[in-house]
Amino acid sequence: MTASILALALAYVFLLFLVLLAVLKSDLGAGFKFVLLSLCLGFYLWHYNALQDYLGWPASSGIPQNFELISSFTVEPDLKHDEPGSIYIWVRDLDSDLMLPRSFRLPYQKQQHRQVDDTLQRQQQGERFVGRPRAGGSGHSTEIEFEAVQRDSELHKAAPE
Repeated sequence: MTASILALALAYVFLLFLVLLAVLKSDLGAGFKFVLLSLCLGFYLWHYNALQDYLGWPASSGIPQNFELISSFTVEPDLKHDEPGSIYIWVRDLDSDLMLPRSFRLPYQKQQHRQVDDTLQRQQQGERFVGRPRAGGSGHSTEIEFEAVQRDSELHKAAPE
């Protein structure tokens, strides 16, 4: 845990403490006090989880509709330690004006692992690909597929209409 995350967590705990003091000293009904404190605690937990997507940790959802694969790292399943494995991909969103790289985490699947590795090898040989979430296309898919494109300029035109 970095110092900034710890500082944010402590700041929210302090604010929650101040809300607790204010609620305890008020003449509000017990039910309203309970709801208010529950909302504060829920907001704190939601905010803490939301921060994980902005701190450089790989996101588990929201894969762009059209992206270029930059790199990947795979952690294969470890049955001895009951770890399911993951495929981490670093991509550029081709639909964004900034096209800044972003990291995503996919659940490990042997076929997906082979496909990502094959795509990276073929890219190193000069081929170009556009990646997309598979089936559903909502951006919340955990599977991706790649389509070869002919020229660099087609990376931006490869999106289906």
